[in-house]
Amino acid sequence: MNILTLEHLYYSYDNGKTPVLKDINFEFEKGKTYAIVGKSGAGKTTLLSLISGLCKSSDGKVIYKGNDVSKIDREKYRSQDIGVVFQSFNLLPHLTALENVILSIDVSGIKMKDKKKHALEMLKKVELDEAKAKRRVLKLSGGEQQRVAIARALSYNPEVIIADEPTGNLDNATEEAVMKILKGLASEDGKCVIIVTHSPSVAQNVDVVYELQQE
Repeated sequence: MNILTLEHLYYSYDNGKTPVLKDINFEFEKGKTYAIVGKSGAGKTTLLSLISGLCKSSDGKVIYKGNDVSKIDREKYRSQDIGVVFQSFNLLPHLTALENVILSIDVSGIKMKDKKKHALEMLKKVELDEAKAKRRVLKLSGGEQQRVAIARALSYNPEVIIADEPTGNLDNATEEAVMKILKGLASEDGKCVIIVTHSPSVAQNVDVVYELQQE
């Protein structure tokens, strides 16, 4: 059963003069990994913004668990149902890895008995031990920072994980390690994992590939 469906989705700038997405119909299930591919300018990042509720489509629907995202509490949707991982990590550099994850829990508004314990568990899940959890993120490698970003996205247990070029700044070995984590979130934890990528090796390593054609 689909957790997320895009129905006849359109998006354009300048009051319809500059089309970016046209009649997109994609389906996403829990327990699977998806890659969204396409040339620069095809609308991949725009599509992620629509899926994550950051902007509204010109026409069509983003449906999450049977509900039109434009008609639900989008702030709650973004902070509790969808987890986003960015290419540039978007971590707060003056905080430790642990503090970044705890902050994400605070922002979500979800009540937890022991936020620190939970945050450490999320970091352990992405193979970062307590010593690295207590380091400021600037003291971590790029691959380690991306793991922190994944742990942060997992901190409030969303059912959908969206990753925008999560391996774009990483070497091949680190890319493989990050992809192993993302695939495990789908196959072992039942998450729906959606990855925007330019990397052929990433696209070959998922369950379903959707390609966007440039308009």
